Amino acid sequence: MGPYFPWQNIVEVIVGKPGLKAGQTVEVVYGDKSGGSLGFQVQPFDEPSYVFKLYVDPLGKGEYLPLANSPAVEIVAAEARKLTVLMPSDAVEGKPTWCVVRAEDRFGNPAAGYKGTIRFNSTDSSAILPEDYTFTQEDRGVHRFESITFNGKGIQTVTAGDGSFRDQGNPVKVLQERPRRVLLWGDLHGHTLQSDGRGTVAEYYDFARGAAALDFCAVSDHAFEMTEEMWTHSKAVTNRVNRPGRFVTFNAYEWSGTANVGGDHNVYWLDEDPPIYRSKTAYNKLNPQLYHGPDPKVGHIEELFAILQDRLRDKNVFCIPHRGGRAGNPKWHNPKVQRLIEIYSEHFRSQPWAAEFLKKGHRVGIMASSDNHYGNPGYGYLKRGRDKSSAFEPEEVGMGLIAVYAERLTRKSIFTALYDRYCYATSGDRIILEFTAGGHVMGSEFKSVESPVFAVSAVGTADITRVVINKNGEMVFTAEPNKRYFELSWRDKDFDKSQTSFYYVRIFQANNEEAISSPIWTN
Repeated sequence: MGPYFPWQNIVEVIVGKPGLKAGQTVEVVYGDKSGGSLGFQVQPFDEPSYVFKLYVDPLGKGEYLPLANSPAVEIVAAEARKLTVLMPSDAVEGKPTWCVVRAEDRFGNPAAGYKGTIRFNSTDSSAILPEDYTFTQEDRGVHRFESITFNGKGIQTVTAGDGSFRDQGNPVKVLQERPRRVLLWGDLHGHTLQSDGRGTVAEYYDFARGAAALDFCAVSDHAFEMTEEMWTHSKAVTNRVNRPGRFVTFNAYEWSGTANVGGDHNVYWLDEDPPIYRSKTAYNKLNPQLYHGPDPKVGHIEELFAILQDRLRDKNVFCIPHRGGRAGNPKWHNPKVQRLIEIYSEHFRSQPWAAEFLKKGHRVGIMASSDNHYGNPGYGYLKRGRDKSSAFEPEEVGMGLIAVYAERLTRKSIFTALYDRYCYATSGDRIILEFTAGGHVMGSEFKSVESPVFAVSAVGTADITRVVINKNGEMVFTAEPNKRYFELSWRDKDFDKSQTSFYYVRIFQANNEEAISSPIWTN
């Protein structure tokens, strides 16, 4: 289609001269193998309205115009194959908390037709648990329970099962009192139909809040594809669904520059009505899928850094490089606005790439998000294997989460904690990780005349097979606990008070999931 920039596959039908006459039609049949076609395989992720978008070049001049009405179908999940239990990572002894139970098909989609009856039990024998519950059509495979109370302190879990499937939920740390900072879970990177993703902005947040049981979320559509009307709509929906104390959202977009001008960076705002700055990547005035407006386009990441720093007020904006189609380039850095780096996503586990930023002295915290394009923030879906001609192969479902220690479940509190780098990354599981140095939390910078005590506490969703402490990008300590709960204290015998050093901890699990803390910088 010439200058058009298709994100998905295209079927192009060329009608020779003299063209179609009035009343004539073109019929496209999907899935028929009788003529030698390989057939048609439905996508593995559900979607309320999959649109077969139609463009027509009525005059044969290479100028394709969208039809007013394009056909659409609903793609539904298959039957349930497993259960997933999700809970907050913190709870207070004797006070109620919540639990989400999700039935999933073999691709990880919520199994909307699930009608099973589930029963609960817990590692806390004195816990108050919900009564047996039978899923209804209205649940669409996901139900939230508000009536769980732990009466025993320590690390606890809840298990739900229906006789065929069962799942032990993520670990919950039960304390006598609420901690100053609670552990919250989010996904800050994903796309909708406003760029190269699927579904609407509202549907994206609905999945994040309901099926994925996230505490916070952001849609980050490609800025160069969004019109002003789209950006206005995205902000309106993001602000409308923000619910302090329940579910927090942030206005965001992806500045998609090629690697030689800085690479992909997501921009996040605390503000309700922030401006949008677009890169020149893939810009073509003939492409109706792209933004066409009078605003200047930002050609280089250093220009973006300067603009964001000029708008920086009380930690209200930051940007995050990631490694996707256009890898973030460590050549350029601004410590005031480039605050974190995305280390896990649906694309890669990118620890070696992210380490380049740290080794150059860039003081960036560690985060992860899905970068999903399928409307499933905080979770993902089962991806096709490398052999594209084969059926779908077992691969990970859930491709990156960010965990942040924040004082409250509000925009201001979470955003400030993210800016201050009080966060870490996991490859998808809700692993509890604490890392301090001399009492300073991950993300901190401080001075010391002697080696502080580095403390690590981790609670896995499976056995923790390996714990590694890295100093300046090199491994300096390792342990193999082979259990779900692990604590250690360690001093650096080679600590040099005259040098700046950074330390971070990495956790590996038996189920191939992992977590990486934000660094701590000394001196």
